[in-house]
Amino acid sequence: MAYLTGIRNFVQNKSGYLQTQVGNPEGADKPNKRYYYDPRVWVCEGEKTLVARVKEACADLGNTS
Repeated sequence: MAYLTGIRNFVQNKSGYLQTQVGNPEGADKPNKRYYYDPRVWVCEGEKTLVARVKEACADLGNTS
């Protein structure tokens, strides 16, 4: 669940850009950047939220240094 939270947040925040390849919230004639479609960006966002959740779990268990 923690992994998917980052991906979900990215998709929700960039939904206007993900609707079409040309035309976005900044203007109908502006092309979308590849950044929004690149799955590596989505994976990175998922990893960030997973790391935060693991740190929280370790703190809860007293397993931090």
